[in-house]
Amino acid sequence: MNKQQVVNKLRIKLVLIICLWGCLHVHPASACRYNVREVGFVDLAIRPYHFYGYVSEDSPADIITTIEQVSVSALKDSNIKFALIKVGQQKNHPAMKYIDLLRISSFPAFVLVSPEGLSLPIPIMEANRPFKEMLSSTLEDIISSAKREEILEQVSKSYGVVLLMEGKDTEQNKRAKQAISAAVKRVTGQMDKMPKPISHPPEIVVLDFKRLAEEKLLIWSLGLEVEEILTPHAVVLYGRGRWLGPMFEGEGITENNLADVLFIIGADCECGFDHRWLQGTMLPLKWDWNLQVQTAEALGFDPENPMIKTEISRIVRKGYNYYRQPPSANQRAFAQARSPDQVQQIIPAQAENTISPAPAVGSFSEQSILAVNEPVLQKPLYLIAGLMILTVGIGLFIAMRGTRRNL
Repeated sequence: MNKQQVVNKLRIKLVLIICLWGCLHVHPASACRYNVREVGFVDLAIRPYHFYGYVSEDSPADIITTIEQVSVSALKDSNIKFALIKVGQQKNHPAMKYIDLLRISSFPAFVLVSPEGLSLPIPIMEANRPFKEMLSSTLEDIISSAKREEILEQVSKSYGVVLLMEGKDTEQNKRAKQAISAAVKRVTGQMDKMPKPISHPPEIVVLDFKRLAEEKLLIWSLGLEVEEILTPHAVVLYGRGRWLGPMFEGEGITENNLADVLFIIGADCECGFDHRWLQGTMLPLKWDWNLQVQTAEALGFDPENPMIKTEISRIVRKGYNYYRQPPSANQRAFAQARSPDQVQQIIPAQAENTISPAPAVGSFSEQSILAVNEPVLQKPLYLIAGLMILTVGIGLFIAMRGTRRNL
């Protein structure tokens, strides 16, 4: 073997090494960097609550000023938007419809409205107590409560939360707890097989039947009244206090039903869901700096970072192209459903207006969640394989062409 042949062989090896190195450094750009849980922490200012303060021409100027200053300050870090309505001057304001609906006749008056349009009159007046103090206390109760604080503490660092609202029957409550525990155990056992690791498994938060009245506003935000909860009810919450899936009641609280919803939280963010549905209704809450820091540490990124928001917003908008109907209809229908069969019937009813409806109960499991993510994973794998073949082929062509020139 002469010197030129040795040089040619070395050249071929060098080209192949460079090609192989290039192939190994190809990143699957089309795969989503986030799972559903992570997307749930990003505040895209979707569907807030509204707190309306109504005043009349007879309302004292100092009362009006107090309402504005106290409300704006108290609701600053919450998902509740404040608006002052001057009844005599803003007769065409959309919020004026609640005056008639709730038969409000004296002012000032206050109404809380959910993203779905549910309205709740908020009483303020109490004897022998300053107005400013009463308003401040009332607003604090609107944005915070013991159970909501517990829920936020858990969702900020764990997979998600199953909230169980107990009913009157002790045995029914016991069965519901057992079903929820079994669902949590099943999901926990599959967390290492999900697209992205999540450190802490789902948590269970229990609202005792005797303390339901203390959480009236939390229950109202879920579409219920305290008096309606005679049997146990359960919902799944995740991310920034977001409600995912249907309201389960009584016999509908089963291991399979809860696990099916919980598994969605661990799915890839581009797994084909309508992200507006995934970002479903949030609880009325205050998301303060401490929670923000705790969440950023648990996630490994800051969900308030403008670049993160822009990236996830792009993902969410991409999902909008496939859906024509707002997801609130499904969310409200889910909330009113009282059994898995009723939930299943919601889907065909939405089919005429929605190309791809929200997932029904029973449609996801530890097996199907991997299948849901399969297209997202297949595309980058095919791309890598194709690029490897192309790169190696080009490398061989260049090397052989150089060899022929030297012969």
